[in-house]
Amino acid sequence: MYLTFDVGTTSVKTALFDREGRPRAKSIRGYVLATPQADWVEADPEAYWAAVLSGFRETLQAAGVNPGEVRSICGSSQGETIVFLDARERPVRPAIVWLDNRARAQVEELKARLDPEEFYRHTGCTDIEPTWSLLKVLWVKAHEPESFARTSKILLLEDYIVYRLTGRSCSTPTLLHSSGFLDIQTRRYWDKTAGWAGVTGLLPEIVEVGSVAGRLKPELADELGLSRDTVVVKGAMDQTLSSIGAGNLAAGIVTETTGTAMAIGVTADSVEPILANHLPFQPHALSGKFLILPYAQTSAIIYKWFRDQFAQEEMRQAENPERAYEALNALAAGAPAGCDGLVLLPFFAGAYTPENDMYARGVWYGLTLKHGRAHFARGIQEGVGFMLRRILGLILEAGIPIREVRSMGGAARSDLWLQIKSDICDLPMVRMQEEETTGLGGALLAAVAVGDFPNLAEAARGMVRLGRRFQPEARHRKVYDRQYALYGRLYRALKPVFREFSSQAGGA
Repeated sequence: MYLTFDVGTTSVKTALFDREGRPRAKSIRGYVLATPQADWVEADPEAYWAAVLSGFRETLQAAGVNPGEVRSICGSSQGETIVFLDARERPVRPAIVWLDNRARAQVEELKARLDPEEFYRHTGCTDIEPTWSLLKVLWVKAHEPESFARTSKILLLEDYIVYRLTGRSCSTPTLLHSSGFLDIQTRRYWDKTAGWAGVTGLLPEIVEVGSVAGRLKPELADELGLSRDTVVVKGAMDQTLSSIGAGNLAAGIVTETTGTAMAIGVTADSVEPILANHLPFQPHALSGKFLILPYAQTSAIIYKWFRDQFAQEEMRQAENPERAYEALNALAAGAPAGCDGLVLLPFFAGAYTPENDMYARGVWYGLTLKHGRAHFARGIQEGVGFMLRRILGLILEAGIPIREVRSMGGAARSDLWLQIKSDICDLPMVRMQEEETTGLGGALLAAVAVGDFPNLAEAARGMVRLGRRFQPEARHRKVYDRQYALYGRLYRALKPVFREFSSQAGGA
C-alpha cells in the first residue's frame, strides 16, 4: 500500500491507497495562514509538518490495516510557497505562501534585467509576477538581510516535507518550474535567475519525479508504526499529480479541474506550437514530455458565491451547505440551453489564460424581465463552459489532439454541468471514479518506485478508473455556438473599459 500527502493552501490531505487504486482511508488537517500586512501571506513551516504527521496517524488508524504493509510514501504540494532553513535545519522565518504579493518592487527589478518573453520560454511562466518563489527570495534578501544571511537551505513545500521525512534536500523540475529558478529546457538552475540572485548554493538537488528520495527516518518509522524499509518517493506540484492520477499520460487526453479555480492539463511532446499563445507549461513527470497548464482564477467559486448570496432558501432546507448545490442544479436544469440569451463573462478576479487581463471583471449580458434564478444558475455553468472552450480551442489550434476531457473538482459531481461542458466544447467529458486524483497520482508514483508496476502507463491501467462518460448532444450545438461567439465579442468590446475604469478606481 501507498501513503500519500497533498499540502494545499489551507489544509493537508493524506490518504492510503492499495494496489488497485482504491482509497483505504483519508484525512484532512487544516492550518491557519497569517496576513500580518496587506499583500503578505505567511505560514509556520512547523504547522505544515505537524499537519502531515497527524494526517498520517489518522489515516493509518482509520484504514485498519497493518502499517507494515505500507511500502512507500509520495506527495504533492502547492507551488511557489517557500521555506527558509538555517544550518541547524530550523525555520529562519515564516514560510512565504504562494498567495503573497509583497514582492512587487522585485518584479520591476527583474523585468529591467530580463525580458518577460525570455523568462516565459525558459520557465513556462507567462509573466514575471510576485507569485514566483524567486521574487519572494529577492524580497527577503532586500528587506531581511539578517534572515537571508542565516539561511542555509531554500526549499519549496513538498521538498520541505520530504526533507523532514528523509533528511535529503531535493526537488523536481515540475515543482521548480514556477519558482523562477529553473531553466526547464535544460532542467538545471538558470544562471540568469538563480545565479544572479546568488542562491544556487542554497537550492536543493534536482531529481526526477518518481525517484526515491530515501528511506523514512528510523525514528519516524517507529513513531508511525511503519517499516524502516518504507521509501519516500519524490512527487510533484499538485496539478501535476492530479493529471497523473487521472491517467493524463499521452496526447489526446486532457484533464480539467473545476474547483475554486479552473486548471487544465494537456500532455504534449513539444511546447513550440503553444508558445505564440503564451500558454503556461512545465516539464511532465514523463521524461521528454511537457504538461501544458492553462488556468482561470475563478470557476466553481462563482457557483458558491451564487449559492451563498442568492440561494438562502436552498441553504436552509439542505442538510448541509454542500447539499444545496443539488437544489441549485435542479433549478439550473429548468432553464433552456443558452439561457434565453443571458451570457456570463466569469472573470470575477481577472481573466487569466490566455487573456492575462487582471483588469477584467465578471459581467452578465442580455438580461430581460423573463430571466430568473434558474437562468443565472445555468448561466454560471455555461459561462465556465465557454471559458473552457476558449482554452481548449487554443490547444486544438496548436495541432494537439483532444480525444476526451477527464473532469475533476467539485463541479464534476454535477451531471448537468458535465453535460453542458460536453455540449459547449463538442467533446466527451469523463468523470473520474476517484475524486482525490492528486493523492491517487502520488500512489501511482509510489507504486512504480517500489516495482509494483514497470511504469506509469501500466500503473494507470491498474489503478485509474473512469466513471460516467458524457457525450455532446448535437441539438444544443447551434445555440451554444451563437452564445460562445457573443462571449468572445463581449470580452473584446469590454477589454478597454475594464482597464479604464479599474484604473480610475485605483487598480485591479
